[in-house]
Amino acid sequence: MTRDPGLQPERTLLAWRRTALGLVTNGVLLLASGHGTSGVRTGLGVVVIVLALACWAAVSAVYRRAARSGPPGFLGHDRVLRAAAGLVLLVGLFDLYAVITR
Repeated sequence: MTRDPGLQPERTLLAWRRTALGLVTNGVLLLASGHGTSGVRTGLGVVVIVLALACWAAVSAVYRRAARSGPPGFLGHDRVLRAAAGLVLLVGLFDLYAVITR
């Protein structure tokens, strides 16, 4: 079977989009848990949703740029992907705060 290196960037894009969708869901849950009771949780929920949408846009931009100019299988500079991974860690810390202060 011949491997198609052009599919790897698309699979990575889809994985990051699933991650961003999970982060949006996480933000909605933070909003719901803080609605009317905790301004901090509501604020964290809004921040998580905005950052998740930024993650979606940034990873999509990396994919589009790689699809236009890079060789097959090349995602370009990993600065954006590292920032997205840092975002996932940050959201995890927000969630830890929400659980501890419950």
